[in-house]
Amino acid sequence: MWRALGFVVALAAGFAIFYLGAVSPPPAPATAPLDQFSAGRAMADIGAMGSASHPVGSPADARVRDYLFKRMTALGLHPRVQRARSFATYGSTLQGATVDNVIGVLPGRDSAAPALALMAHHDSVPGSPGAADDTVGVASALETVRMIEGRGVPARDVLVVITDGEEPGLLGARAFFGESSLSTHVGYILNMETRGGGGRAAMFETAPGNGADIGLFRRTAAAPSSNALTVFVYRHMPNSTDFTVALGHGKVGMNYAFIGRQFDYHSPSSTPAALDQGAVQHMGDEVAPTAMALAFGPLPGRAPDVVYGNLIGDLTVAYPATFGWAVLALAAILIVAGAARARRLGSLALSDVGRGAAISLYVIALCGVLLELLRRATGVPSGWTEYRPILAQFPLFEAMMLAAALGGVLAAAALAGRGRSRAAAALVVLAAGLASSLFGGVDAAGLVLGAVGALLAGLAFGAPARLPAAWTGMLAVALVAGLAIQIAAPTAGAVVAWPLSAAALASALAAAGADRRALAWGAIVVVAALTLAWLGNLFHALLQGLDLALLAVLPAWLAILVLWPLVARGEGAASRRARLWPAAAVVLLGAILAAFIRFHDPWTARYPNAAEPLYVVEPAANRAWRASALPPDSWTRAVLRADGGQVARLRLPVVREPLWAAAATAVAAQPPPVTTRMAADGTVLVAASPHPDAAGLWLAFRSSAPITAVTLDGRPTGLAPKPGSWVHVRWSGSDGFILGLRGPLPKRTEIVAGELFDRWLDPRPLGAVPPTDQLWDLAGSSLVIGRVANPLPLRPPPLRPGG
Repeated sequence: MWRALGFVVALAAGFAIFYLGAVSPPPAPATAPLDQFSAGRAMADIGAMGSASHPVGSPADARVRDYLFKRMTALGLHPRVQRARSFATYGSTLQGATVDNVIGVLPGRDSAAPALALMAHHDSVPGSPGAADDTVGVASALETVRMIEGRGVPARDVLVVITDGEEPGLLGARAFFGESSLSTHVGYILNMETRGGGGRAAMFETAPGNGADIGLFRRTAAAPSSNALTVFVYRHMPNSTDFTVALGHGKVGMNYAFIGRQFDYHSPSSTPAALDQGAVQHMGDEVAPTAMALAFGPLPGRAPDVVYGNLIGDLTVAYPATFGWAVLALAAILIVAGAARARRLGSLALSDVGRGAAISLYVIALCGVLLELLRRATGVPSGWTEYRPILAQFPLFEAMMLAAALGGVLAAAALAGRGRSRAAAALVVLAAGLASSLFGGVDAAGLVLGAVGALLAGLAFGAPARLPAAWTGMLAVALVAGLAIQIAAPTAGAVVAWPLSAAALASALAAAGADRRALAWGAIVVVAALTLAWLGNLFHALLQGLDLALLAVLPAWLAILVLWPLVARGEGAASRRARLWPAAAVVLLGAILAAFIRFHDPWTARYPNAAEPLYVVEPAANRAWRASALPPDSWTRAVLRADGGQVARLRLPVVREPLWAAAATAVAAQPPPVTTRMAADGTVLVAASPHPDAAGLWLAFRSSAPITAVTLDGRPTGLAPKPGSWVHVRWSGSDGFILGLRGPLPKRTEIVAGELFDRWLDPRPLGAVPPTDQLWDLAGSSLVIGRVANPLPLRPPPLRPGG
């Protein structure tokens, strides 16, 4: 009973400590002292800029640009607008636009000194007001520079660089660092981003050689939130922000974002009213003090990357990566000390340590298959928009995943205490692995983990696992894992080394669980609670950051290092009667939550479903469709079928993915204003001049012969078209471009254009949108498509929906 009580106390205390450290701080009002960052003051700018969608090239984006110019002028920043044509190539797609970067300069005492740049972007994605992404970053930069100016003349120039066109391809940052002379003046960057609508801001990216950066961060940030694992992982992910472009030009600095409330990310619901003002406050609490130190003091130099992270609350530690060997050595000493004390007490046989090691690996397999099983059982597919039913009820999803992980831990402990339970342990993990393939097709990960777990069951559960030996074996496996990470990725080593060291300390104090005194077990409960709080942050971050259920195995496996003495049964008859019902009850709770997520309609006025009806017309063929890029819900399906057509998949060259569409009444429309001509050198020049009220122009081309070079306005694009494959150009705004295609047989090139308008051209209106739906991305827009005449006399086949 006292073990169960200790487990409950450790679990409850750990959750409480985690939760108190994870919530955002209260926002400071607009009346806060002027030397403090105020979310209330920042919200005035957020309300002015983030109340309506303002994608790059739109009139709304121009209004935000003009607002920024006036605000910077009022702050004495001598603003200027950098207008540039910028593009980026991603595989077979080119994204481009004319961008308007707004750049302000607060002069410092030494104008020759490298400048500090506060950076964010002012455009949003289509359909989203972008109150968070990235109006929060813009407003935070303005409030921070106001604080710097209020303190006096800084030691160096402070630049406020608000880029445009970040969303379609980091276009403004590419123009600033590639073309602006001011970019050479930048010595250090603090970039602010968001990927959600709330939560504590984290400093998640640095330039390589961040030792001095982290020292500055720890000294200055009022409420630091960061760790070396995040920086390490982000460097190996394909994600990018404006800071990515800066790093590519040799710049240094730090990158900040918050990722809570991800339902609102890139969503129409990302409004000032829905924004967590505490998240804005925490962004300022992290960035403003550091910016103040940089503006009035020296810039940090380059030093080797360090291992660092929050322990509990705002306490952040850092040390050289090589010191990780000392941390692991200390853990090893503590493990040996605990095992030696247990052996002196007659409670540890070294021959049984291997059983504990096998149990540790079995826990990985069992927790892994349970996490996979319940995630797949929700029926929610992977993908950003597909994932939104989970984002609409994310706390339930987290509770479900926690139940899967905790159930796996409790089941392993019960099976270990029952003695000869090889068959039961193998059946449990194998059945869970097979069951995961019942949802969404064959689950290779679940099958592999189930099979491996069944094999491990033969090694782990041949006899009762005595607590000291099992715990020591588990710690030994974690030590090996820590050594492997220290060798392969030393800056990420803390993710295992820190909880391992805590568990090793508890083992040493309690003689690997053989010491029965209340003081020893009290130490286990305290260490467990603190470690679980730390692992709670890791678990929460992994679930928020990536939709990969198996990643949650890591904190679950590390948790067992401190939980094992509290969940494992003692020796004797009571051990052999260890029951599986607590584990089964926890997993059943997780299954109930998975079923609820699967069958419950999550859409409400606060969390509405995404709907994207689009009107597509092909004037030359006198036909049209009502279409949707997203799987249609009942309202959208009714919209698509308004003219009596049946919904089917529609493929159009200018749209990269098939649409759901039904035939509609065609309206008279001007074809996309795209023409072609042959240059003297044989290059096909495709001139796109959208109508003044167009939101953008999409172009698709393919050739049966190789196209050897593609240029845009005479500049190389990096596109490498494959014969017979469509290549896409997406240009935002109405200013147009000239595309050059060069190849041996240009007359075989097919070109299709689509002109985008942010209004509904169909004479039959959309109708009222139900409160449980929201118009997403290009919803309510119209796309006028047509084949572009080839520069040589040809008879191209008619454009067919199949492409």
